[in-house]
Amino acid sequence: MNNESTITQGDSVLKKTVGIILFLVVFSLNALAEEHSFNCYSIVAGKNTTVDGSVLFGHNEDNARKFVSGMWRVDGVDYTSDAFVKLENGTRIPQVARTSSFLWLQMPEREYSDGLVNEYGVAIVTDNCPSREDNPELTSGGIGGPVLRRLVIERAKTAREGVEILGQLIDSYGYTASGRTMIICDGNEGWLVAMVNGKHWVAQRVPDDEVAMIANTYTITTVDLSDTENFLGSADIINYAVKRGWYDPKDGPFSFEAAYADPDVRMMPGNTHRHWSGLRHVVKGSLPLPEDERPPFSVTPKKKLDVNDIAAVLRDHYEGASYETTEMISHKRHTTTICQPGTNSSSIFQLRADMPVEIGTVWWLAMWQPCSTPYMPVYLGSLTVPPELGFDPQSDGTCPFCVVSPEFGHAYRVFSDFSAFADKEYVSQMDNVRDMWSGYERSSSNMQTVLEESALKLWESDRAGALELITRYSHGAVSRAVRMAEMHLLEQQSE
Repeated sequence: MNNESTITQGDSVLKKTVGIILFLVVFSLNALAEEHSFNCYSIVAGKNTTVDGSVLFGHNEDNARKFVSGMWRVDGVDYTSDAFVKLENGTRIPQVARTSSFLWLQMPEREYSDGLVNEYGVAIVTDNCPSREDNPELTSGGIGGPVLRRLVIERAKTAREGVEILGQLIDSYGYTASGRTMIICDGNEGWLVAMVNGKHWVAQRVPDDEVAMIANTYTITTVDLSDTENFLGSADIINYAVKRGWYDPKDGPFSFEAAYADPDVRMMPGNTHRHWSGLRHVVKGSLPLPEDERPPFSVTPKKKLDVNDIAAVLRDHYEGASYETTEMISHKRHTTTICQPGTNSSSIFQLRADMPVEIGTVWWLAMWQPCSTPYMPVYLGSLTVPPELGFDPQSDGTCPFCVVSPEFGHAYRVFSDFSAFADKEYVSQMDNVRDMWSGYERSSSNMQTVLEESALKLWESDRAGALELITRYSHGAVSRAVRMAEMHLLEQQSE
């Protein structure tokens, strides 16, 4: 085994001619806009708030229709004791003895947009959260988000360990982007890790009996680093804010988000409205108007939640909210709703610690807008990724870290067409579309119960058979959804 493992900010192994052209054109147009895209959304439900005792973790990734996305399975790798990771700037980081295998939903041209879940059931996504830092401390050029999430997903065996690894890397090298929140969850707990340009970060654990949501600005307020069960972070997080003039103790208790968030972003309607609108689905009692105050870090839900409840949040268009406009009701094209035309993937991670991780971890994936496309179940233990979710077969399949073809994979292409059709014909077609996918998701849920009973019975005596069973189910569920979308489009074209 070569003792050098290279991970770069742009995955600089892009060698194929078509890939290079596509990447450079898109990246040059969007690099500066990366930190000014305020569209992603996440929700984490603690294990005591859910019907099945799982941690439920949902995320909408919002970019645009022109970007390629696909899923890979990346195998773990064994390394020698002198191995290292070489960053693009030349910095060497000691490599671990073995990296974890993981499922990777990759968007190569938007490298801050990937979703991952590893063999231990640790799942990661991020939300862009611009900070006010203008004088960051960086060592050896710092380390960026794409590299951070790869290193965390390859090394962490629990969500907490992922937070600790992330914090150690930021402490050592500094974070290069303006700011983001990395959400790290496993079957026992979920954490929101607020990263600031430079060497400042803070993490808060989502209470087991509460639900947390985040749009595109920091949500952590009170910080108590002495409470290591629920907080981790930079030791000088408050003193630095005082030094920079971002916080005056005379003004009252310290709030991380008030001190560190970009002042022009933290109260943007696109952030506060989405946050409050998501809370409407789960919170007890009445809510204030979103203009009145910042949303809380987490809330107590009014009932036990399941995958469908998380999906309802991620499909939200402000229906019935005071800030829903006539245009939104008619066309659902408003750019700041939770679900929007730019949502090109939506994920719900069902993370259960009371069964083998291969069976207990399910990635419910919607390609494109979840309001008009279904959540398809993919089990972590699937031996292979459903082929429809991968990139186009023109890619050579040996280079999951680079773009080798501009072509979308089959599912991505079909659901792109389907969501575009549904959006164009929203008023006349959406009821039919929702009924169709509700039936699909209901049958998937019913089949899940039977499938898992069979897989768990097989697990001790025939583990290979259990893995083959959940693989076939995952492949079949994805194929069925793709066929349903194709048939619906053909029927509409024939009318």
